[in-house]
Amino acid sequence: MKTGITEQTARKLVEKGIAHLTARPTRVPSDTAVDTPLLGNGDVGAAIAGDGSSQVFLLGKNDFWTQAHLGETWEQRSKRLLEREGRRSGSRIVAAGWLRVDIPELAGCSYDAWQDPWLAEVRATYRKDGAAAEYTSFLSAEENTLVVEVKSTGDCPLSLHFTTMPGPYGTDEIFAYEDGIRDDTVFTEYPADYQAHPGRRWVFTSITCDRDARYTPEKMAHKGAHLTLPAGEAVRILLSMVSDLDAGSPEAAKEEAHRLCIAARTNWKALRDSHRAWWQEFWMKSMVETGNDTLDSFYYASYYILASSVRQGKVPPGLFGPWITTDRSKWTGSYTLNYNYESPFFPLYTGNRGELAESYIEPLLDIIPVGKLYAKEKFDRPGICLPVELGPWGMVCSSIFHHQKSNAAYCCCNIFMHFYSTLDLDWARRAYPFVREVADFWEADLVWEGDRYSVVGDSLHEVYYREGGEKNNCHALGLIRMVMRGILDMSRELDLDEDKREKWEHILTHLAQFPTFERNGQTVFRFNEDNYAWAERANGSSIKHIYPFNCIGLDSPPELLEIARNTVIQKDIFDNGNAFCEYTVMCARVGRDPQLLYDKLIEQCGLRAMPNKYIWHGGGGIEDCAGVTSGINEMMMQSHEGVIRIFPAWPKGTDASFYRLRGYGAFLVSASIRGDVVDAVCIESEKGLDLTVALPWEKAVITVNGTVVQDAASGRVTLTTNPGDVIDITPIQ
Repeated sequence: MKTGITEQTARKLVEKGIAHLTARPTRVPSDTAVDTPLLGNGDVGAAIAGDGSSQVFLLGKNDFWTQAHLGETWEQRSKRLLEREGRRSGSRIVAAGWLRVDIPELAGCSYDAWQDPWLAEVRATYRKDGAAAEYTSFLSAEENTLVVEVKSTGDCPLSLHFTTMPGPYGTDEIFAYEDGIRDDTVFTEYPADYQAHPGRRWVFTSITCDRDARYTPEKMAHKGAHLTLPAGEAVRILLSMVSDLDAGSPEAAKEEAHRLCIAARTNWKALRDSHRAWWQEFWMKSMVETGNDTLDSFYYASYYILASSVRQGKVPPGLFGPWITTDRSKWTGSYTLNYNYESPFFPLYTGNRGELAESYIEPLLDIIPVGKLYAKEKFDRPGICLPVELGPWGMVCSSIFHHQKSNAAYCCCNIFMHFYSTLDLDWARRAYPFVREVADFWEADLVWEGDRYSVVGDSLHEVYYREGGEKNNCHALGLIRMVMRGILDMSRELDLDEDKREKWEHILTHLAQFPTFERNGQTVFRFNEDNYAWAERANGSSIKHIYPFNCIGLDSPPELLEIARNTVIQKDIFDNGNAFCEYTVMCARVGRDPQLLYDKLIEQCGLRAMPNKYIWHGGGGIEDCAGVTSGINEMMMQSHEGVIRIFPAWPKGTDASFYRLRGYGAFLVSASIRGDVVDAVCIESEKGLDLTVALPWEKAVITVNGTVVQDAASGRVTLTTNPGDVIDITPIQ
């Protein structure tokens, strides 16, 4: 079969995710998420504020961080981290700059803007009496150039003035920046740290336009240019932003920003074409159709926000993606390890876009020396132990642990998801040292109690509910099971640490069981076994062993599966600031009512979405983009137990389809369901592993590369595959 998706079909689906904004944004600048139209290329982000009379592009960059440790020796830094850190170190992501376009004739204009995920552009129309303007803006997917086209569509010419400054919008008190005019461009150069320490980050911005304009070099701040735009004509304003990390040095970055900006005057159409081609290829990697326009809309809008936030080869995004509009983002805008950093990447793996997440491991590899310091000095253990808030390049944003020794283990979720879904051994070999350090810590920290290993002194939530700590909470037990199972599989595939496997197997098979108790007449998971059973605090920490730690699924023993189902039902946290990104999958993994999951996802799109279709619960940032995407993907296809299940948690009477969702074992799976009957299943084998499928019919015929190989009865079928095989499974009537 291997039925492809046509460009026309794909575009029709993705365009359901267009966000039409009819009022000027109000949540900007913000220390959290913004409600503006969004542009991003996984490195630079533009949040578009204001309206046609004063349109402001607030610019963030994923690699633009202050670094508190600059200028310190390792000895000085170690002492500070261990003794005098305080609640926040000062390390944080900060705003990179802004571009403003003023058209006074449009004061008091109407507001209509469209955030288009298919073209990855924002279009806007503004009108006031006889004056009107149309904006079309995109941020090139392949280089850091923002193109803003302004067309005068009214009866009169427009007086247009564009200006720029580095740093956060709304203040001129910016330190250590420089600006000027060069070759009819406005340039700025700006360090994240104003002290001249080696290693500080720089951004260099260059701005021009493709019409004659009068530049204003004499202005002390807000340098820019003036022009008159006749009725019916257009101007392109072009901004390029390059960091020293992009170019290798501040000097090279300054020249590269200038070169890109000058080139964009004449090649902006080519930039637009390559930009659209990149996004089309991105969208064609996988598709779903849910049978509900709201779910389709937020599914594609969420993937748009994710793909605008992260890119391979670039610094990973913090809590709020590249849309940093203040120098004081909440929670430092950091990599918050006790779920926020990990969760946004989950739907990239199941949605066959895991290559965007390849840089996820870079901050983890960089932080290993600090993690070893904490493990040795705070816990007298080998391996690594990490606090909650990190940044890139070995940066600690806060040394607070919240009594959680399990943060580093949580980071391994994505490493294993990436490994199992791609079997990319080169990537796995690079990631393995981090996993090994985590395993070393827990091997030493677990307490042997004669017949089992126990976790002592780790908090399920961010505080101890009673004095003395906790023993064997579900969160830590799930993480350690995940780590030991994962490192065993990775070590075998990579042929590493054969001498350690016996110990890891012993831990895996002798780890304490998840504690349980009776509540409301049902057996449910107890939060920990020794000091509190349940807390009404609404988050998913007590059920993460179901997902994303992958310890329980539809193949689990019936008694364990029933306990898991009872627990997710009694938790009932669909509308939750910390759990939305994971809770639907937790429910789908244990067989909770699919219609309820479907309806609750639709409900959340209405309750928690901003006008730009950014679903936001307030507990973090871009991880909420995983709620609809991961939820739908796992309702349609599951594979984490080594068995591919087709529509395992799909509501009755709802026609749907999916194309090339990615399963464990490096399988790409496509299927559709009509009238509660699966039409056919197509599976592509990338790596040639054995394939096990739970058949959705009583009888089926199996074809490999066009040749019938066998008939199968209901139940499961297992096949040996070769790399590149295409397996079609169709029902026999």
